Amino acid sequence: MRPDLDGGGPGIALVYHQLDQSLPGHGWDALAHGYLAASAAGAQRLKTASPGLFGGLTGLAFTAWTLTRDTNVLPTIHDTLLHEATTRANSLGNHPHGVPARTFDVISGLTGTGAYLLCRHHEPQARHALRAVLTALVTLCGEHTGTPHWYTPAAEIRDSATREAFPHGVLNCGLAHGIGGPLALFSLALSAGIIVPGLPQTLARTAHWLAAQRIDDEHGPDWPGLIAPPEHPAAVKPRPARTSWCYGSPGIARSLWLAATALDDPTLRDLSVQAVKAVHRRAAARRHPHNAPGLCHGLAGLLHITSRFAHDTKDPELTRAATELTEHLLASDDFVAAGGPGFLDGAAGVTLALLAAATDTPPDWDRSLLLA
Repeated sequence: MRPDLDGGGPGIALVYHQLDQSLPGHGWDALAHGYLAASAAGAQRLKTASPGLFGGLTGLAFTAWTLTRDTNVLPTIHDTLLHEATTRANSLGNHPHGVPARTFDVISGLTGTGAYLLCRHHEPQARHALRAVLTALVTLCGEHTGTPHWYTPAAEIRDSATREAFPHGVLNCGLAHGIGGPLALFSLALSAGIIVPGLPQTLARTAHWLAAQRIDDEHGPDWPGLIAPPEHPAAVKPRPARTSWCYGSPGIARSLWLAATALDDPTLRDLSVQAVKAVHRRAAARRHPHNAPGLCHGLAGLLHITSRFAHDTKDPELTRAATELTEHLLASDDFVAAGGPGFLDGAAGVTLALLAAATDTPPDWDRSLLLA
């Protein structure tokens, strides 16, 4: 079985675990552990070495921790990740300016590993590795001649169309691949009482930088996915990104909400709420059918973020929006065929979002998305 959280066994294990938490005593837990064991065997058979959260060992370790809270489950993988995180953090901290997004993002990079380490920060070794990750990301959020260190040079942009549009490199505003990920990790770490030198100041500066990139319309705040470095402004105005977790307003709004919570900043808090409301007002005004069903760039991701906001704010408008999204998703009959059984794009992620909307069971699985 595939061992990656993106589309493999760990995502299915998380679904069965959540079902067991909501409906105990029906055998779901045995299925969850069966998929976890098969995924671990798959990692050994395939000699998986990548530390990425969604394509490598971190996702498997995260799933094991979510299911068991047992420090003795998959200890070799955990120890490997501690070493990898520290090594990669030291490397990034020594050469921070102009890096591929995959070195620091949630999907493949240090931020994703940091999300897992934050789950285990009460353990001394995990806390030490987490502090190394946070220190490197704080350094990454510095600047050189006005350009943030975390910009991606054109030579490191894999997509040819993006490289052509941004010949001097690009700044990614999104949660999955951009600065929204480190911002969310900083915020959750600070709220948990984990501080490294410069973290509170970097958190505030990064949050306000991201807030300043907004491109409002008649419905409210919105954000581009990509912008040019300030030294080489683009010839065209930034365009709004898709409505999703990975890019655009929903994921960015959640990052800003977490920052507002950590900093106790009412201005950022209000901006994040208005941004989520604007997403739904925009869709209603345009009678726009929402994206594909999945968590990453589809309806399930928007549903879960909206549900999180509705729970946190008790705002009736957001509660109604979450209900409407749930009904829309339940009426769809293509979410299995559209993305297969996986977590990010398939049925596992959709099922988890629906369970979170329909039950009071805490959705601990969404730490992997850095939403809480």
